[in-house]
Amino acid sequence: MRHPPDGNAPDGTLALLIAALREGTAHIEALLTLARTEVDGNIRAIVSLIAIVGTIPILLIVTFFLGLDGVVKLLALPLHSEAAAASIVAAPFLIMALWLGWLGVRRMALSNLEPWRTWRQAKRTVRDVTGTGA
Repeated sequence: MRHPPDGNAPDGTLALLIAALREGTAHIEALLTLARTEVDGNIRAIVSLIAIVGTIPILLIVTFFLGLDGVVKLLALPLHSEAAAASIVAAPFLIMALWLGWLGVRRMALSNLEPWRTWRQAKRTVRDVTGTGA
């Protein structure tokens, strides 16, 4: 194999390098196009999934309130009063709200914030140190 005197690579090697570079570039372009297509499809699928999952609670809430309105209208027919029917339908919710409020007030009372375990441990320690049954 002869090398030209000026130090350049032979024509065959240079042609192979250029062809390899051209094929590599085409391969990278095809790979990037495929990746772009896949990512675009995945993003579209994720956005549609978020839209569907975000719509479900809204539809459930609307359905709940429409159902309550339907029950009020149904009770208003025999009672001849929509206000009385609304009071009857709202009563269980009012009772539940009052009960939860009472539980919350009981839990947040200042007497419940005292560290009972610490007090019991302190009394036990004092009893053990002093030897008294106090």
